[in-house]
Amino acid sequence: MSDTAPLTDLAREAMVIRLTNELRIANERLAALELEVLNSRDHAIGRATEVGELRHRLSEARQTHATHDVNHRAHIAQLEDALSAASTAARVENRKASSLNADLERMRDSFTWKLGRTMMWPVRVLKRLVRRA
Repeated sequence: MSDTAPLTDLAREAMVIRLTNELRIANERLAALELEVLNSRDHAIGRATEVGELRHRLSEARQTHATHDVNHRAHIAQLEDALSAASTAARVENRKASSLNADLERMRDSFTWKLGRTMMWPVRVLKRLVRRA
């Protein structure tokens, strides 16, 4: 019985050593897995933060775009109004110019204009000669 008792003690001791090593390895694996979980959680939190920032920037960009669009459309409306006013003013001025040109033509076709021009011809010639001298 003495031969089997030490073997049992040796077997028990070997089993304790083996189980202690397995427990140490399991604890190391557990610590590694916990670290992976924490890293994954940190990564997920970081990505969620990035998504939140991107959503915020997108919202700001949409608001800026909407404001710009409203301002742009208002500016176009102002330009169209100014163009309409300028076109109306140009038509009025063209009518005035046409009327003045017609008056000038009638004046130059009149007998008194032609008579005055003919009578003043020698004076114009003398003025040109004096200017050249």
